[in-house]
Amino acid sequence: MSTHEATPGEQAGPEHHASTQPAQKAHGPVRPSLLLMMDALPPDTPIGPWRVLQRVASGGYGTVYVVHARHRPRGRRYALKLARQPDSPWFAREAEVLSRLRHPGVPRFVEAGAWQPGSGNYPFLVMEHVDGESLYEWARARNPTAREVGALLIQAVEILAFAHQHGVLHRDVKGDNLRVRPGGRLTLLDWGAGWHPEAKPLTGTGQLPPGTAHYLSPQLHRWRMAVPSQECPRYGVTDELYALGVTFHRLLTDSYPALPLEGEGPELAWPNPLVPEGLASLVTRLLAFAPEARPPSASALASELHHVLAHADATWDLPLFDWATPASDSSRTTQEAPGMVGPVAPGQEVPLQHARLQRMDRLQRLHEARELRRRFPRHVARMEAQDILAANTMRRRHTLRTLWHQGAAAFACVVAMACLGWGLGLFSRSGGDAPVRPSLPSVARAPGPDQAAASGAAPPSPAPLPPEKDTMSIPLKQDPPVRGRSLSRGCTWAVGAATTLIACSGAQVVPKPQRCPTEALEAMKALKLRRDAKVTITVDIRYPDRLDADMLAVHDGDIVSVQEEEYGGLPKGTLLYGRLWTGGERVMGRYTRAETPDGRTYPVCFVLGNDDGFWPKESGSKPGAALLPRTAGYTVMDAFP
Repeated sequence: MSTHEATPGEQAGPEHHASTQPAQKAHGPVRPSLLLMMDALPPDTPIGPWRVLQRVASGGYGTVYVVHARHRPRGRRYALKLARQPDSPWFAREAEVLSRLRHPGVPRFVEAGAWQPGSGNYPFLVMEHVDGESLYEWARARNPTAREVGALLIQAVEILAFAHQHGVLHRDVKGDNLRVRPGGRLTLLDWGAGWHPEAKPLTGTGQLPPGTAHYLSPQLHRWRMAVPSQECPRYGVTDELYALGVTFHRLLTDSYPALPLEGEGPELAWPNPLVPEGLASLVTRLLAFAPEARPPSASALASELHHVLAHADATWDLPLFDWATPASDSSRTTQEAPGMVGPVAPGQEVPLQHARLQRMDRLQRLHEARELRRRFPRHVARMEAQDILAANTMRRRHTLRTLWHQGAAAFACVVAMACLGWGLGLFSRSGGDAPVRPSLPSVARAPGPDQAAASGAAPPSPAPLPPEKDTMSIPLKQDPPVRGRSLSRGCTWAVGAATTLIACSGAQVVPKPQRCPTEALEAMKALKLRRDAKVTITVDIRYPDRLDADMLAVHDGDIVSVQEEEYGGLPKGTLLYGRLWTGGERVMGRYTRAETPDGRTYPVCFVLGNDDGFWPKESGSKPGAALLPRTAGYTVMDAFP
């Protein structure tokens, strides 16, 4: 929710500042106790045909609650936005805007109504409930890559392009109104300040268009600082694109951009040197002082973004922020400056105390500057693990929904053919003869595992090696096929088993074989982890899992994976800390520590892939960026090969 400050063309009047001034309506002043009730309804409160589950957020005009239909307590959840003032006209405006937009990145409008808890009508809107985090929360809790941020920027631009094509302006674009769903989909919320050409004026004149001060364009700021003797400039597409530039500048740098001045050239140094030049230049253009220097439209910007991402190099796959390293136990901590000690000249007590406070403020600013644009690995790992597990759940739902639709279509086709055959008389009886059955071509069954090597059967690609006699491995659960899944991902363990058939053509610097430490052996025994057991994992939690992405680029160095299924004493969602070596034709991976969701850590000995510890690279791998499936597996070992 956001507090809107005005409207374009229709400027803010007294009721627009309802959060700071007492509202005067035809019914008289609104009682503070009633406003408090509207802003903090308890669970199970009925609002028309809906029932409150929990409060989500509050803004200048209303409060958002999660609700469900009263007659379906176990049904789908929705978002209900309830007015804080009776007869608020802004809710009818938002209903008009939402009803014009049918897009995956816009909450689906359900209904509008009015609630009468006592005196007065309190409008409300019901719309699709959107799970996830705000764009800023998502970025702060992770260490994304430029490619991931570019994908989110494309989604935001395409949502705005769709709205602009339908004559709608959002007018309050910012990171708090952009929500990242599990799986990486973006939704633009809070269309309460939205505008369209047929919208009726709601307010008077003399105030700024709506939005938050940090996101106003230089033209609006210049009017704001000047004496308001002239008409306020009309909010347009270029103002909306400027707000989008501020949003992604903050995402990429953890700071707001400086307000550009008239005649000022392009920014010389981008605050975050880890941002690729192509992405930095695009955001810088959005922040240009002159409206004509910004992209002409959201559609043109979307086309340019697609072109830039299509030609992005390996630098776009690196984390955008430095990793914060905890202080060593042997490191020294700088002590605060001591107070005034010893004799002090008369009249110098206050200047010395002021200088001491200034030094403390300077040290605090230096500390904050060091922490800016840094991410904590453990916190990022936990958040990414949650995303991956949520995305896997969405993937399963998507697969089941797809299979259901395919089955329903097949059933309808069979029924239609049967009806057609009956109408043509193919199933009619002739005298006392047996019913005539149409001859159908024989359908060959897919060969089972025991028939794969039969004559004429297509050989599997590739065939796994036969297991050893003393193996204790368990079969992996195979996920059902989903949209866009490649053959290598659908047969990850078959490919992993075939790595023993691949010869390494180049010299690869890898660690030497070594026995598993005694502590790890004892921990794995206590966790009931059997040697040679295989468990499914998502290879690297630093890259959020999406339904449309099957591969990821990995590099030499540390890695954190997440376990996708429960095994032994390690539950689903366990984080695995290890290291990768990507030189040569195959990738080698070792895991030495496991951390369960409750925070307990155990020493372990796992290898990526089968017991040889290698996984083959996918086609398209480049030096320093090996392509692997997002979903793979590890093997429990008592010694590293």
